Amino acid sequence: MYRIPRSLLIILSLSSPACAETGDHLWQGNAALSFSRSAGNTNGTTYSLVVDEARTTESNKLSAYASALYGKSQGVVSADKTRLGTRYDHNLSARLFGFGLLEFEQDRMANLDLRSSLGAGLGYHLLQDGDVTFDLFGGLSHNRSNMMTGSTVSTSEVILAEESTHALTPNTRFKQKLSYYPSTQTGGEFRSVFDSSLVISLNSTMGLSISLQNKYNSDIGAGVKHSDTVLLTGLNVKL
Repeated sequence: MYRIPRSLLIILSLSSPACAETGDHLWQGNAALSFSRSAGNTNGTTYSLVVDEARTTESNKLSAYASALYGKSQGVVSADKTRLGTRYDHNLSARLFGFGLLEFEQDRMANLDLRSSLGAGLGYHLLQDGDVTFDLFGGLSHNRSNMMTGSTVSTSEVILAEESTHALTPNTRFKQKLSYYPSTQTGGEFRSVFDSSLVISLNSTMGLSISLQNKYNSDIGAGVKHSDTVLLTGLNVKL
C-alpha cells in the first residue's frame, strides 16, 4: 500500500500551482477518480486513479502519466497495480520528432514487483488537425523487471507505437494509444499495452470518464495470465 500513494504523489505534484507554469505555457490534463465500498455479506473496497498531464510548446512536448488500481474483497487483495511514466518529444521538423521515455510499473497480482523502462527513438506527426491528432513512433528500449518470486529479468525491446486524440463533440474527447514491444533477444516474445479514455465534460472543471486498459505479455511466467484488461469509470477533474 505504500508504493501506490508515493508514486501517484510524484505525478500529481506536477499539476500543483507551484509547478503548473513554465515560461508562457501551462501544464494541462485530466485526473479520473473512482471508488467503491461494500459492507455486509460482501466486504470489499476498490479505488482507481488515472492522471494524464502534458505541457506543449511549438518545439517540444513533455507528458506525464500515471494509473493506479487497488482492490480488496473479503479481506484478500484482488488488485494492486501502479504505472507511471514521462515522455519528452522534441520537434526536428514540422512532422518529424525525436523522443525519450521513462516508465515504471508494478503489478503484484502478475508477480511483478517493479519494471523500469528507458527508451528513445523517432516519431512522425501523421495528422495535426485541430480536432484530430495522430502520431506514429518507434525506437529501442531497455527494461529491467524485478519479480516478486523468481529471478530479475533484463531485456532490450523494439518500440512500435501509435497514439491519437479525437474531439468528437465540443464536450466529448477520445484518446487512445497502442504500444508494441517485441524482444530483440528472444524471437516471438513481446509485450503490448493499449490505453484508451473517453471524457465527457459536464462543465469547465468536472466530467465523466471511461477508461479501457489492456496489457499482454507473452512471457509472464507460470500461473499468471498473459492478458490483463481493466475497465474504469468515474469522475474526471480537469487539471
